[in-house]
Amino acid sequence: MGMLVTEGAASRRDRRLCLIAAAGLFAASVLLFALVPALAPPFVWFGLGLGLLLALRHLVLSFVARFVRAGPTPEAVSRPSITLLIPCLNELRSLEQAVPGMMKLRYEGRLLFCYVCEGASTDGSIQYLRQRAQEDPRIVPIEKTTPPAGRGAAVAYGLAHAPPGDVVGFLDADHIVSQDSLDEIARTFGRPDAPHAVQGACATVADSSSVLARLLTVERQWLEKVELEVNPRLGGICYFGGGQGFFVRHLFDEGRFAIDETMILDDIDLSCQLALNGTRVVFNPRIVTRSRQPETVPRFLDQRLRWARGWVQLAGRYALAPFRRGAIPLGFRADLLRVVLTPTAGGLLCFSFAAALAMLAGAEPGLLWPAAAALLWPFLLVPAPYLAGVRPARASDAALAAIGIPLLMYAYCWVMGTSLVDAYVLRRPARYAKTPKDP
Repeated sequence: MGMLVTEGAASRRDRRLCLIAAAGLFAASVLLFALVPALAPPFVWFGLGLGLLLALRHLVLSFVARFVRAGPTPEAVSRPSITLLIPCLNELRSLEQAVPGMMKLRYEGRLLFCYVCEGASTDGSIQYLRQRAQEDPRIVPIEKTTPPAGRGAAVAYGLAHAPPGDVVGFLDADHIVSQDSLDEIARTFGRPDAPHAVQGACATVADSSSVLARLLTVERQWLEKVELEVNPRLGGICYFGGGQGFFVRHLFDEGRFAIDETMILDDIDLSCQLALNGTRVVFNPRIVTRSRQPETVPRFLDQRLRWARGWVQLAGRYALAPFRRGAIPLGFRADLLRVVLTPTAGGLLCFSFAAALAMLAGAEPGLLWPAAAALLWPFLLVPAPYLAGVRPARASDAALAAIGIPLLMYAYCWVMGTSLVDAYVLRRPARYAKTPKDP
């Protein structure tokens, strides 16, 4: 059984309930630490230690990222057939922006754009795709008649109904593939030693007037370098996500791996399946798809709350997996554990911030410095994007990132704490809150 999909007013109600509950819990935590001061120091010291470890890791990986260069991909010896699966639920405005760009792509082998359109769409998405399919036979509308159940359910439906092929790519509806990226996909998978799974880079469609969207663009460029390019080179895990990924089709045809419709983050879940099997995801920065970032705070919160609740699901499923016997290296297991325990770490840091605030309000002078350090350590991340070689499109965005990256860290810790409250205090079922990213 899939999950309930919400959008519009239903998503707003869910978001408000989560945020009110989390704000109440955070305020109650500050009050508790203030009334029982002996409880605060352990949380403060734990949060300070964990925060410094996280900051040090990101700074070191950011510095290494400056010197990492991807080598050229050898020419392909064959032209693999490529099928792109693109789920759609009320995505007309995104399709009107993305489909014309896809139609311009040229490829000597077989290339299909399989749009898995939810039958519940009411904005004319299906009609638009049918019209475009008459103009370009490579466009294959696949109407999903079952109720919407999240991105994973749509991808699984597409895998079951799309024509067979050599390579399958999963894309969000607002992603656009460039001609150079398509050529790189062909070179990557057209060799005998081709990887089984590839994650490309995600860029923003165009310079946005939204301060939030520009900040998220800088953050994504930085984290791609750190988490997807450098971390795997040092023995860590590379996962696919961010709205796109490319695979040899037989991974799914053989039944070894499956898209789990019950998982909000079906992409990270599949990455964990691959990792535990010893099949690694490879990052290729020359495969670039362009999409949009959320441009308003409500859309940002919808997206990140959905992601955070998805991480909670992953932690429940895979927290013990790295301790089981298998063929993967110890360091890789440890990094996989780090990934799946992300919401737990974020939630604990959220409580440490509450303890630090309480200590700053009434602590003895000797305890003020650890409380301040436990509260302000995210500002150590200010130089990280610069160290990694990220160059914002606007000069003013460098200052924006210096302020915004620490603020995003606070927001993510609070969002992770919110997701834990949603799952284990409110005990609400998992919901897929669709995030519109209209231009």
